[in-house]
Amino acid sequence: MNGEQTERIRRAAADAHTALQQLTAATAGLTPEGRTVLLDSLHDGRTDGLLVVLGGLITAAGEDLPEGDASEDIDEAAAYVEDYAGQRLARARTALTGQGART
Repeated sequence: MNGEQTERIRRAAADAHTALQQLTAATAGLTPEGRTVLLDSLHDGRTDGLLVVLGGLITAAGEDLPEGDASEDIDEAAAYVEDYAGQRLARARTALTGQGART
């Protein structure tokens, strides 16, 4: 990796961190609709939720690594973020939707 690529990664990570801080600040006093929008932005069950993008980023970190502990851990981390966390959020969204329909 050259210095230019390193700097691009650091700048992009700093921008993403700032954007996530802004998103966190925007969640103050969440309404039920706001909560649904937030959960959808994290994992919408398709391919454009933030967790899907994060899972892809983690996967990219493991590309071209030889098979072994590091590559397996990276693959598992990506799956955990994208699949496991996504499934839990989908269940929570379903529960909240059902809960909202009952109130």
